[in-house]
Amino acid sequence: MKKIIPIIILLFLSIEISAQVDRSQPPKSGPPPVINLGKPKTFTLKNGLKVIIVENSKLPRAYANLDIDNYPDFEGEIKGVSSLVSSLMGNGTTNQSKDGYNEEIDYMGASLSLSAGGGYASSLKRYFPRVLEMMSDGLINPVFSDEDFDKEKNILIDGIKASQKSVPDIANQVNGKLFFGSNHPFGEFANLETVGNITLNDAKKYYKTFAKPNNAYLTIVGDVVFEEVKSLVENLFGKWKKGKLPNYKMPLVNNLNVPEINFIDMSNAVQSEISIGNIINISMSHPDYFALRLANQIYGGSGGKLYLNLREDKGFTYGAYSGVETSRYVGRFNASTSVRNEVTDSSIVEMIKELDIMTNQNVTEEKLASVKEKFVGNFIMSTEQPSTIANFARNIDKFNLPENYYETYLENFQKVTIDDIKRVSDKYFKKDQIRIVVVGKGVDVISSLEKLPYDINYYDKNGDLTSKPDFSTPTGITKESVINSYIDAIGGRDKISEVNAVSMLAEAEVQGMKLQMVSIQSKPNKQVTMMMMMGNTMMKMVFDGEKGSISQQGVVNSLPEDQVQEMINSTLPF
Repeated sequence: MKKIIPIIILLFLSIEISAQVDRSQPPKSGPPPVINLGKPKTFTLKNGLKVIIVENSKLPRAYANLDIDNYPDFEGEIKGVSSLVSSLMGNGTTNQSKDGYNEEIDYMGASLSLSAGGGYASSLKRYFPRVLEMMSDGLINPVFSDEDFDKEKNILIDGIKASQKSVPDIANQVNGKLFFGSNHPFGEFANLETVGNITLNDAKKYYKTFAKPNNAYLTIVGDVVFEEVKSLVENLFGKWKKGKLPNYKMPLVNNLNVPEINFIDMSNAVQSEISIGNIINISMSHPDYFALRLANQIYGGSGGKLYLNLREDKGFTYGAYSGVETSRYVGRFNASTSVRNEVTDSSIVEMIKELDIMTNQNVTEEKLASVKEKFVGNFIMSTEQPSTIANFARNIDKFNLPENYYETYLENFQKVTIDDIKRVSDKYFKKDQIRIVVVGKGVDVISSLEKLPYDINYYDKNGDLTSKPDFSTPTGITKESVINSYIDAIGGRDKISEVNAVSMLAEAEVQGMKLQMVSIQSKPNKQVTMMMMMGNTMMKMVFDGEKGSISQQGVVNSLPEDQVQEMINSTLPF
């Protein structure tokens, strides 16, 4: 009995304690965890190159990343020259042929890429000194040959020609020009004329102007010893000559006075590319930075208001997202989506409506807490990578951030309040000055867009202002006339009537096995379709013009009435 009494007391105590916990509510988040990021080792070469090194011996590998922090440059009449320079770099050096350079990298199983903005290299520990040597050689002593220049220029031209028929590509290009202007580095884009203007001397001049060590960061992470790699870097990159940096002054960019629609007509568009946004000026060191990041996540992040409205609720699109560009120069708030033509106007209305909610209504405590937790989780996971520590150190110097910026990173997110979200939404999501860019098929969407309370300005595929296109159907054009014209174009009705059967064969490979589909259609409305894998028939469908059947694995089923009628309607016109 004496043994039972303590057990009964403990039982009642446990019941009492559990009764005080409300299991219907999730536990409240605790204070942000304290993360010891560690300090990378740094030094600066006499030529101004800043070097950041993180020693990590968990794997016998090492990585090097070079970031040339150039001020945005306006390329103007030779826009595309930076892309060409990037394509030309890494094709050998004055000390090693193109083939020898690439073959040696392949032999070591290493990665090495160079561009106008820097470079990246990685390899096993034992090869890293040689890979770093090849990286410095390719950067300091590149070879720009006539043959490679002509080849890369033609590739760039072919890409531009292909993009002229792509609705998403046109939308991306024109967006920048409309928001920032054609005389701005963020607004210009390469076209056939500007690329045609570029000469080999232009590429060489661009490289000499912008490839400077006194505006660059070299980060090295991996299984290295600081003193050894420092000596190696001094020897390899110390010969890189510093020089005068370009001093380009970007023009000022302003928002609209009132909202407007900018429409670009593309007759081949099967859906509309919609983008809404405005210019913002905010850097990583700005007091509003953390609140704005959270507000954007709530509005247009994964699972945000846009996504839940346009996809989950309305079914207008597969995805709708937004972003805020934080920059030392000028940035943009932008939300975008791709929707069916018939819901273009409705999608714009919903996107603006969600902006209005962000600026006029408070988010719930639960929503704000869940978004904060997502940022906290992502940040903590990112710190598991050794390269993150190096990137943080570079950002602190590059963006003039406080030394403890990342140590207080999570704390600053947790400080954001519901009022802060509403305040920054109203400040940076300027719905009364919003620019709405639509790239789509005018004949299908313009009549509905004209019913919205916004003026519409029309632009061509180059982003130049133009007059309103004629979206009316030409006189005499009907469905029947279009079909008849097509029939005439392929030979006429008499020729078509001579066709008794059509066969089609499609082949594919699935996990090393050959898959075939054979379809034969013949007069009158007869059809047989077979799916075969490795010569074995997996499925066979037969239709004799009146009834049909499907057989799979020896089981035969008759086609239901609705599918019979569909087969009659879908067979070729015999």
